[in-house]
This record gives sequence, structure tokens and C-alpha cells, in this order.
Amino acid sequence: MKWFKEEDLKDVNTLRSAYKRLLIKYHPDNNNKEDTTVQMQEINAEYDKLFERIKCAYESSESYEKQTNRQKQAYDWEKDRQLRAIIVALSKFTGLEIELCGTRIYVRGETYPYRKELKALGLRFNPHKGCWIIHFDDYYQYHKNPVSMSYIRDKYGSVIINTQEENKENRRLQQC
Repeated sequence: MKWFKEEDLKDVNTLRSAYKRLLIKYHPDNNNKEDTTVQMQEINAEYDKLFERIKCAYESSESYEKQTNRQKQAYDWEKDRQLRAIIVALSKFTGLEIELCGTRIYVRGETYPYRKELKALGLRFNPHKGCWIIHFDDYYQYHKNPVSMSYIRDKYGSVIINTQEENKENRRLQQC
């Protein structure tokens, strides 16, 4: 293993956390000094192998069989693939702040030029939070009123990715 450590392989949540840290550090949009595309491809390939290994070990364990459907939902492998696909698609847009909180993605920043693309990806605008949002879990309403972002960050953790800013002239040329 080149990119992940043994302590990252306890369960899916620790593997995801390690992947998010590596994503912030090595994503090509976050690195102005060097091209990290090759490193990111290696990280993705290693993550896929480790994820499958943890998935197979978990699904063959006795504890998985004893869980309720609600508990099994926390380890839905398809949701992880969808989450990664959305992150990769969003990283192509410049000037965005992508925040990951559990299985939810919040998108802020200069979103207006990309509103059609965001809708096509399945995101919807949340006027209470003032951002675009997509989530990959079943919706359970725990509170009568909307909860604050600080509450969500405390409960699920948060990772923020800023897409690289281009100069406005390049963006204008792309739109023509």
C-alpha cells in the first residue's frame, strides 16, 4: 500500500476519511504548483481495491447478518460510488466550495454559471442553507425545524474542497 496506512483499514468510515484527506492534498484542482493527476489516479485505484476488500470482509461477517435494514444502510456501497462520481464531476467547475458532511454534499461559491449542470447532476438548491445540496441516504426528519450547518458538521464531520480559480478571461472564452 502506497497511499493508505494500516490504521486506515479499520472500517469503511476510516478509509473514507483517509481518502478525503488525500483528495484535499493531491486533487489536481487544489495543486497549483505541480500536476498531481497521476497520483490521484493511483489513490483512486488503491482506494477501490481496499474498499472492495473491506466490503467483502464486512458482508461475510456475522455482525452484518444481525443488523437491521437501517443499520445496513450506513454501509451502502453503491452510495459511496455515487458520492465519488459527484465529487469528480463537481471538481471540473471552478470557483466552487464543495463540502462533504457524511453522505451529503453542499456546494457554495460561484454556482450561478453552473446551475444547469448542477441540476443535471441531481443537486437541488436549498434556500435555508443558501447552497446546492445532494445526499445519498434515505431522508429521516429528526427535527421539526431546519438544523444549522454547525450542527450537521459536528454530527457528521466536514471536509471542504475548493475548486481552483481560473481567471475570468479563460472562463469567458469557455462560455463562447
